Amino acid sequence: MKHVLLQFDILPSTSTYLKEHPFLEDGTVVSSSSQSKGRGRLGRIWQDDGNSLLFSFLLKGDKYASILNLVSILTGAAMEKTLLDMGFDSKVKWPNDIYLNDKKICGILVESSFKEKLEAIYVGVGLNLNNKSFPNELKENATSLFLESKKEFNKFDVLKEFLSNFDSLLLDYEKGKNSFYQLISKNDYLKGKKVYLNYYGENKYVTSLGIDIDGKMIVKDENEKITKVTSGEATLIKKSYSLDL
Repeated sequence: MKHVLLQFDILPSTSTYLKEHPFLEDGTVVSSSSQSKGRGRLGRIWQDDGNSLLFSFLLKGDKYASILNLVSILTGAAMEKTLLDMGFDSKVKWPNDIYLNDKKICGILVESSFKEKLEAIYVGVGLNLNNKSFPNELKENATSLFLESKKEFNKFDVLKEFLSNFDSLLLDYEKGKNSFYQLISKNDYLKGKKVYLNYYGENKYVTSLGIDIDGKMIVKDENEKITKVTSGEATLIKKSYSLDL
């Protein structure tokens, strides 16, 4: 996939920029040193101090309709491979986060637009890169590559490696290979853990059995019933993820 990078000092949101410029080509990447209105899943605010790697990329056209439900997992796998290759023992936390040493280091937000058929997929990524500290309310749950290694990293180098990994994993998938799934399965943060889940409005404890090849989390409830859930059906309740069996 061809990527054109548009770099800005500050934007309200890199994904919003993509949405507001429909003439941009498939594969366009928008990166900003800082965002004033960055968002995560469920409308949560993404905090940054100018030291995070913040970018969104565009998958344009109905040709991506068949992978719409997999884009978040593909993106997570690509970032996971990037961090593993850099020497970090990170894990993918379903449905759209990367964790390192039990703290969040990366968030992913996938949005889409339709007019009778799929027009575009907007993939937003925020990676805590060179952050030296976090606000008090985030300290216990967030970390950065700098805090974990005491080294600073070049944003462009990390972005370039991520895009290469994403393209490679997507191409493998289109060829019938499941490289992304192997990555996810080996590095699943929640697998084997008891999690607190809101499923169709009902809060309950379940055990995560892993992620299937379609990006669904396989869970077992207290009655031994096994269910596959999508991120649209279920929400992890924050306090749950560190509870081991």
